[in-house]
Amino acid sequence: MRSKLFQTLGWVIPAVYLTFTTAYALSNVFLAITLVIFLVTLSGRYLDRDVWSWPAFWLLALWAMVLVGMTYTTAPWQWSSINLGKYSKLAYVLPIILLLYERPVWQTRSLNAFAIGMTFILVSTWLNIWFVLPWSSSQTPGWGVSHHVMYDHIIQNVMMSFYVVYALLQADKHKQGHWRAIWLVLAAGAVFSITHLSQGRTGVVVLVPALLTYGATRWGARKTLIALPLAAIVLGAAAMSSSVMRERIEQAYTEFSNRDADVFSSIGHRLYNWETTPKLIAEAPVIGHGTGAYHTEICRFMDKPEWCDIFHWHSHNQYLFFAADHGLIGAGLYIALIASLFVVAYKSPHPAARTLLFTLAGILAVDSLFNSPMFSSKEAEFFLYMMALLVPMCRQPLSRSP
Repeated sequence: MRSKLFQTLGWVIPAVYLTFTTAYALSNVFLAITLVIFLVTLSGRYLDRDVWSWPAFWLLALWAMVLVGMTYTTAPWQWSSINLGKYSKLAYVLPIILLLYERPVWQTRSLNAFAIGMTFILVSTWLNIWFVLPWSSSQTPGWGVSHHVMYDHIIQNVMMSFYVVYALLQADKHKQGHWRAIWLVLAAGAVFSITHLSQGRTGVVVLVPALLTYGATRWGARKTLIALPLAAIVLGAAAMSSSVMRERIEQAYTEFSNRDADVFSSIGHRLYNWETTPKLIAEAPVIGHGTGAYHTEICRFMDKPEWCDIFHWHSHNQYLFFAADHGLIGAGLYIALIASLFVVAYKSPHPAARTLLFTLAGILAVDSLFNSPMFSSKEAEFFLYMMALLVPMCRQPLSRSP
């Protein structure tokens, strides 16, 4: 019975990675099956020190901080329960990390499943130019408009930036022939989907650390720094050749210039959040105000009371968000989590897995400066699921590489 359940897990976990990009509701079903089988087959093996990694430990510690924060939060249940639910994903992925440890076949299936899902998203994004696809979020064909397929352009572009590096690594793997050409075309198509087929700016920003990571691991940090000015020119030229991106860049300049007069613009909103949230943190710098307290407590620092409904959802900065609710302890745990990803990647003997984990950690670190990726459900799933996969891959003994 136990062996059959594990055989099932060997396909159910990859199904999670296939569907969380393409069929969100179905991915939750596969996740639930995974968690149930994990509990049914629970054994002492999962308590072994070798199975646990530092990222898993910091995820558990951060989740524990969220639970402890429920005991002293100043927020009513209607708000604290929202954060409790959203951060529960920190705990959900722990069984996947434990299950994938030293199971290279499962790891390979899961990564391939993710790649299939993202390739489908990419192809659909390009088809959106000419066709109205029923599964696409954007339903307007033609050039000069956003063609994101997933829930919104931010999460799609964050994931697509990671996919660019994955495609480049696949092209490196196939030194010649049609497969190399296919992966290079997919990488270029993914870049252009970010710069030309989306209205967002986040994708371009996180694409930079993604490509820097790939360059540093592929050619070394020194050569990458030398090539950086040329890469910046090429990426800038690609962005400026897009009418969508030109409009967004011009809009960004306008929003930044008018940040004090218009705090409701995208950039003005973020800058106002960054200005007010430290005032809240200063009141309880060590342990914060408790889980979900930001939503209500930040309203005391608004210039106008009616602005509360606009600015109280999250701080557009995950570091500040954790610090407001859980103090410097919470923010420190989050920073430790990200740092541990870099450490695991640095120590890994597997070039491809190391590059992917470096890329993921870099994107997460940058994205957390102007978004709240652990609070935003879809972003959290991407980062946490990929952590759960890439950390075991990087810790795989070289002789058992997937």
